Amino acid sequence: YARGLCDRIDMNAASEPSVKGGLDGGTIYLTTADRWGNMVSFIHSIFSVYGSGITIPPYGMILHNRGVAFSVDEEHPNVVAPRKRPFHSIIAGMVMQYDQPLMTFGNMGGSVQPETHAQHMVNVIDHGMNVQMTTDVARFTHSQNSNILSLEHDLFSLVGRSLQARGHDVRSVNGGRVGGYQGILFTRDPNLPQPVFTSESIAEDHPVNGVYRAGSDHRKDGQAVGW
Repeated sequence: YARGLCDRIDMNAASEPSVKGGLDGGTIYLTTADRWGNMVSFIHSIFSVYGSGITIPPYGMILHNRGVAFSVDEEHPNVVAPRKRPFHSIIAGMVMQYDQPLMTFGNMGGSVQPETHAQHMVNVIDHGMNVQMTTDVARFTHSQNSNILSLEHDLFSLVGRSLQARGHDVRSVNGGRVGGYQGILFTRDPNLPQPVFTSESIAEDHPVNGVYRAGSDHRKDGQAVGW
């Protein structure tokens, strides 16, 4: 193998890189559900490049360094303390109804996550959108540091100029600026009994009484799959 690699070296000219695909990385979000009504909402981000630099042997998984968001100022709300989590932006969303999981969703994108999660909740609950429609529509984000309001193109064309006329610093953006979303929604069959999630029902292989619907953002890699 080593000899074969050596044969690929051209002593007279530089070679083109052979790495395929992009090298960029970032937060990942995934969600899944099974036939018994169990739902998982999972998000992973190590924050800085290589996170804390600590791996879990022998698996090689890198631990995050979200602890950098702690403060040593005793008067600060994020002061480091036992049994306390640091301030962070990663959110694995789960909507409950009658103490049962109804919807799982996540919107990657750093500090935009709290506001994009709120937009999805409004879209689905207040506007009646399905789990795919909520991510197909335009989103907006606001930067607290720069005080810039970013609207995706379709939204900017509707209200952008009006907001600028009122003194807001508004920008028209597209794609990754508003993060990437995935979601699953469970809809119960009203003609069947309320599903019961117990060890007995799982052991007896009783499927959940309802339908799963899933959505995946066109702004990123990913897909919604059922099997």
